[in-house]
Amino acid sequence: MPKIDPLLVLVTLAVSFTLKNKCCSAFLPPIPIIKPIESIIPNVLFASTRKIKTPSHLNLQHEIHWLDSEAREVSKDEDIPLGESIAEGECVLAIPNAVSSDECQMLFQAALQAQDRRDTAAARGRSRFSVADPNNFDNPNVVLTCEEILLRVIDYLEEAAPSIYETLFAPGPNWCEWQPLNAQLEQPKTPPDDELFDGLRELYVTSQLEWSEGEPAINIYEADGYFGCHKDHLALTVLVPLLNPGESFSGGGTGFWAGNRDTSENPGTPPTIVLKPPAGTALVFGGDVTHSGMPVEQGLRSVLVCSFSTKTAASNPDRLHGLHAPPTTSANFKGTL
Repeated sequence: MPKIDPLLVLVTLAVSFTLKNKCCSAFLPPIPIIKPIESIIPNVLFASTRKIKTPSHLNLQHEIHWLDSEAREVSKDEDIPLGESIAEGECVLAIPNAVSSDECQMLFQAALQAQDRRDTAAARGRSRFSVADPNNFDNPNVVLTCEEILLRVIDYLEEAAPSIYETLFAPGPNWCEWQPLNAQLEQPKTPPDDELFDGLRELYVTSQLEWSEGEPAINIYEADGYFGCHKDHLALTVLVPLLNPGESFSGGGTGFWAGNRDTSENPGTPPTIVLKPPAGTALVFGGDVTHSGMPVEQGLRSVLVCSFSTKTAASNPDRLHGLHAPPTTSANFKGTL
């Protein structure tokens, strides 16, 4: 039997394969280039698996704005965890430089474009745009940027103030009593599943959060625009101004009232404090705090805002989508997407 040269066999097969493909290529249409899924399915959550910079890399710090001076002293003397002070509505946390100026401008410009496309007038001088609604934002970078911002804030809170997760979000026997009253002014009675999570980020990535309907959202306030006094009724709110006071608008800011549950949503008195931090500062506060978007005198004011709690069996399905598209709302939803 003649000896077969394996190298010759490989060369022969390669030449045969090349000639075959050349012949076929004249009759076959070109293979289309498949675009990344983000570019053909806008506003779907993709960034959860992306690595977000940790707080130590971001070099962030926070400030505490106390609504109750007595609570501030008690907190110092008794070493009360910050998470409990936030749950009791005693303070507002501010994280300067949590969002870059480029991110702020990109989100604001995207909201302006959404406003130009909308054919309805702003209610009370305020336009609201749900980030998850592709009718508002057809650029997936808006969703991805909002998610990166939210995860950046979450990561910082987990490192700098772990008691926020432990008090307000972690499943356990005391979960219900630490939750804010719901919109019917009732204490939640259905706890989340008794499942172990590592923290807020894991709750987010595994879709275990309940959101305020239509949020995360970007609000734009025109002259005389405002958001009346209200409570968010969810465990935590993150609010980020996208424009600088004094440069882009006068008046405005977020007013906060001391008293937590003892203060109604119609307090009838001036706010205890009005915060007008620079653009990119994340304000973090609890769901029983009465607050208001103060009237803008001139210019435009814009904020990114979202409120959320741990998901439970009693959570409304319309409040579970977060940044997933398309969003839906319940029949009694009073906002706009």
